[in-house]
Amino acid sequence: MDGRYVTSDAHQYLTQRASTIELVVLQVKTSPGYQETVFEKLHFHLPTLLDMSRDEDELGSHTNAKLLERTRRFLRVLEDLASSFPQVRVKVIYASKAAEGPRPNVKAKGDRLRREISKITSDTQATIEYLNAADLRERTARGAKAVAQLVFTETPMSTSLGEGYVCLARLDEYYRFIASDNQALRLEPFESNVRDYAGSTAVNNAIGETLKSGTGEDFWWFNNGVTVVADAAQIAGKKIVIKDPQIVNGLQTSHEVYSFFQAGGHHRDRSLLVKIVVAPENGTARDRIIRATNSQTQLPAGALRATEPIQKDIEESLTHGGGGYYYERRASYYRNLGFPLDQVVSMARLAREFTAFALREPHVALRHSEALLLEDKHYHQIFSSKVDLDLYRLSLDVHTRIRQHLNAYAEDRPLLGETIENWLYPLPQCPPTRSRGCAGPLHVIS
Repeated sequence: MDGRYVTSDAHQYLTQRASTIELVVLQVKTSPGYQETVFEKLHFHLPTLLDMSRDEDELGSHTNAKLLERTRRFLRVLEDLASSFPQVRVKVIYASKAAEGPRPNVKAKGDRLRREISKITSDTQATIEYLNAADLRERTARGAKAVAQLVFTETPMSTSLGEGYVCLARLDEYYRFIASDNQALRLEPFESNVRDYAGSTAVNNAIGETLKSGTGEDFWWFNNGVTVVADAAQIAGKKIVIKDPQIVNGLQTSHEVYSFFQAGGHHRDRSLLVKIVVAPENGTARDRIIRATNSQTQLPAGALRATEPIQKDIEESLTHGGGGYYYERRASYYRNLGFPLDQVVSMARLAREFTAFALREPHVALRHSEALLLEDKHYHQIFSSKVDLDLYRLSLDVHTRIRQHLNAYAEDRPLLGETIENWLYPLPQCPPTRSRGCAGPLHVIS
């Protein structure tokens, strides 16, 4: 009602007027396409459930209790606020794993349902929305927008060139900013970072030692600080409220600060430099900020591409689609979470195996370094939205099974060329014949 969710006990607290009342009906199916029968069933049941004069006893004998309660809540609100003549909006969302949109016959059934629902009141607007596999993947990757608050020590500086702030935050306040209510490290602010925590490196050890230092020197003197990209930011008193904060630079510092306080450390009035940039989502500013703020340190080949949409799509497809692969678009992410190393797939490995199998260029896969393989010339041939995501999984499956066969073969006899890699990439290109050189591996693949 007017954008507010009406809970089961809220009807007694409702105002006497409302401009809009909206009902959302969500129909979710795991089928690979849209089906006419879904709308046929909705058309049979929904108008009855949304009828002011419905027979509760008759419906209760064969209708789900929760469904009855939700529709009863809608009808009660509609009746109580009828005197304010609100606009009624009913949205039916049909989600499935379809690769494409609905066929004309399905849309015709949907339009028929829409016309029927529009008769609930004289001012009812009904809509039908279809969500396919690509829509669901995009919404899943987008996630929920978080809002966080950061307490600063002095008034932040800002300029007239775009919206952004530079401030100092006391170390314990920054710890609260990156920690959840149960003191666990929040993961969502680091989603747009190009890599994960690197562990016990010389740089990270130095950051840790600076935090533990007992001198009177402030921490931000010896640290570059962190960069936060956000959808929006607003100063409220001594806090800055940030919508969807993404820490695009300073992940290593953040992990060290978190570990320091987890071990019982104290802030001793020391601060951290924090830069907050409000960048539009639909432009290139975010990616340029990520690249610029991460270019000062050496990163693995392809690391700066980790936030590209195709990389997120591949991670979603491989990691959450079953099959035992964990695609590490961000360096060290799944390793730090403790997943088996043989199931963790790096960007370089996928590029090499896709090049050998799908592009049919085993010589390139074998000879090119990771950096050369992930340069623009080859990268865009491998990682493209035009490629079926299942082809990436197939490339890994083929090489996994060949690798298993070669390892078993090499246990009691030598391999010509000594290394498995000399056979691993050319073998998928063998013609489908039972020639003496290819019959074994091809049998394993099939």
